[in-house]
Amino acid sequence: MASWSIKRTSEDEIKSADRLQNIDEEQIDFQQRNTFFEMLIKSLPGIFYVIDDKFNLLMWNKNAERVTGYTYEDIEQRGIFDVFDSSELPMVKEVIDHAFREGEGSVEAVIHAKDGHEIPCLFTGVSAEIDDTLYLLGIGLDISKRKEAEAGLRESETLYRIFAQWMTEGVALLHGSRILFANKAFAAMLGHVDPNGLLDREIMDFIHSDFEIYFHDLITSVEEGQSSERYFQARWVNSRKEEIWVEGRGIFIRWKTSPAVLMTVRDITEAKLKEITMQEEAAYLRRENITLRTSIIKDRYRLGNIIGKSPAMQEVYELILNSSATNASVIVYGESGTGKELVAQAIHEMSTRAAKPFIPVNCAAIPETLIESEFFGYKKGAFTGAVCDKPGYLDMADGGTLFLDEVGEVALTIQAKLLRAIEGRGYSPVGGSAVRIADLRIIAATNKNLLDLSKRGLFREDFFYRIHIIPIMLPPLRKRKEDIPLLVERFLRIYSPVKRIPSLPGHLMEALINYDWPGNVRELQNVIQRYLSVGRMDFLAPLQDDARTLSGPSEKCIGSFNLQEHTGNLEKTIIMDALNKHHWNKSRAADALKISRKTLFRKLKRFGLI
Repeated sequence: MASWSIKRTSEDEIKSADRLQNIDEEQIDFQQRNTFFEMLIKSLPGIFYVIDDKFNLLMWNKNAERVTGYTYEDIEQRGIFDVFDSSELPMVKEVIDHAFREGEGSVEAVIHAKDGHEIPCLFTGVSAEIDDTLYLLGIGLDISKRKEAEAGLRESETLYRIFAQWMTEGVALLHGSRILFANKAFAAMLGHVDPNGLLDREIMDFIHSDFEIYFHDLITSVEEGQSSERYFQARWVNSRKEEIWVEGRGIFIRWKTSPAVLMTVRDITEAKLKEITMQEEAAYLRRENITLRTSIIKDRYRLGNIIGKSPAMQEVYELILNSSATNASVIVYGESGTGKELVAQAIHEMSTRAAKPFIPVNCAAIPETLIESEFFGYKKGAFTGAVCDKPGYLDMADGGTLFLDEVGEVALTIQAKLLRAIEGRGYSPVGGSAVRIADLRIIAATNKNLLDLSKRGLFREDFFYRIHIIPIMLPPLRKRKEDIPLLVERFLRIYSPVKRIPSLPGHLMEALINYDWPGNVRELQNVIQRYLSVGRMDFLAPLQDDARTLSGPSEKCIGSFNLQEHTGNLEKTIIMDALNKHHWNKSRAADALKISRKTLFRKLKRFGLI
């Protein structure tokens, strides 16, 4: 019994010793971890501190000593609040109280370093409760560089605002079409005293309806980087509903990482109204001049390259003169060979657009697959073979005249796009998205009845009324036979191979006058050309006496010609025969000749038939 007791006591002592050893090891481990975390905290960047709810400083890390110059002992003696600027102390205490109550808080405050210099800092802290005691753990970050940058930005912004506000030109910053900034001059143009009244307004609210599409395209192209700068001159409407004229530039900039448009504008209303008045006076004088010229036109037998003194042609001359004084669309009706393009050229050359391009387009000669790219142009890569940007007819005619020959052949889909373009609503090249606006005048020509086509749904009615403003009817040559001698003299003068102009025997002139000329002036031109080449006069349709060929006076006066010239004349005769047989329908004539439509147009151009 005694031995068991002794043994039992010995085992208890051993277990007790083991427990003591484990406790000692845990204490050592805790002390080591505590030391590690304390060293880690003291080495943290920024000003790391710990205070209790009595505002006693419990921890002040090494970086705090380096930044402020105060040691832990210094702060312990002086008190934590002595380092803050006295003017900010109430705010600091309020934030600390809030952090103790709510669990967290932050404040920007200035502390005074030991050497006297000021350090702006951002302090953040969180509270924690340990053993029924509240503690505030916080960190302060030196924000001196940030404050310097902010001060610099404020100074720059103040400088730029002063500069912008007192500029005589209007200045505005746009994002999309929204106004982000406007100076006093810009606001004054739009009838506002305070520029702030324009902020977040839409610039389109002040753009005249005639220029809305143009301005939308301007802003879009600048913001999307298609243009770094765009010049504009436009009509705006201020808050008093008064129209003003302005000019300026839109420049691409980045605003808060987003693309924006910096716009500078000046009011040119007075100068523009003077310009418009001068243009109106010039137009009035031009009309007076036309009236004067029209009054004496009865004795005129030529206008530009158009020949004729018949009453029918005198009416055409008067319409040409009146049309040239306006910008209205013109459509020239007439059979093939009557000289519709000559009329279009005369109108252009006598108009204010004479210095700009005259672009003739044979609508029937363009393949349907290419017609859109030919009219509106295309961008590089739009389709196979588009190795570079190519302007279209509308681009080339900008400022001038676009002549649409055989306009009745234009497809309905293209008519819709052309209508949009000539009404000022813009167009886009194939493969492009930017909207372009072309300032051009449309002169169209056709040998078809467009009104009848529009009623049958083969021609757009809206397009018809857009181009059918000033119609000019060219009479066929059979209805103005008194002009034939003048035309013959003109062609003899042009095509004679010798300096001396050959005379035409009376019986030949009589034959020319008696012939009905289904090919009109173009056919007469070719007949005279053949006569001068081979010494005989060939007609493509039967004469009244059923004779098709009349000989000239002598081939000696014509001269000798080589085989190539005779072959060319024969080819031209055959082509003219096919055209007249099919009433100048070029597709049918090409089929009859067993050649492609493109080849036919090339030969017609070579022989001067178009």
